[in-house]
Amino acid sequence: MGVFKRFSDIISANLNELTEGFEDPEKMLKQAVREMEETIAEVTNQTAKAMANETTLSRELERNRAQEKQWQARAEKAVEEGNDDLARKALGRKNEHEKLAAALADQLEAAQEASVSLRRQLAAMKAKLAEGKRNLATLSARQRAADFRKKMETQAAGLAPEVDQCAFAKFDRMKAKVEQAEAEAAAMAELRGLDAGGAAEDVETPDEGPDVSAELAELKRKLKK
Repeated sequence: MGVFKRFSDIISANLNELTEGFEDPEKMLKQAVREMEETIAEVTNQTAKAMANETTLSRELERNRAQEKQWQARAEKAVEEGNDDLARKALGRKNEHEKLAAALADQLEAAQEASVSLRRQLAAMKAKLAEGKRNLATLSARQRAADFRKKMETQAAGLAPEVDQCAFAKFDRMKAKVEQAEAEAAAMAELRGLDAGGAAEDVETPDEGPDVSAELAELKRKLKK
């Protein structure tokens, strides 16, 4: 039966090796755990049936053995009473139950062996399932830790997510546009001033030094002549 083949496969499986070479080991291990749970449910059902069959055979065996003893006692009583005909009938019935009891004893022994084997395999499969769940929990935790570490390393290397880089680039572009607009406004203001001719009163008076004062005095002297 297929279920017995799965018994052997699951119990003998090395769950660590099963996850090697797979692109998504966590997914693979989850699938293995699901298959074990399904198989265990099926095996549990079969084990329950085997145990029930064992109980039924045991009761039937005891019943036939009791009948065997009863007919033996009737045969002995018939002999004591000198009733050979009844004794023969009683012995015949006793022999029937004796043969049935022998056959039932063989069946019960086989049923007991099957029941013990199923229970042992079921216990082994449950232990393997527990191992699989522990491995799955460990693998999941390692995967989360690896993902988090990768994220931290990426950020530390200056490789922030693209969305963040775009946000900074957009800010720089806006800053450049504002500065350009300010420069253009200043240039326009300067050009308007030149176009107006530059009124004398608006012209700044340069600082006077000793040479300028001397030249001014000389100029006044000449004009008075």
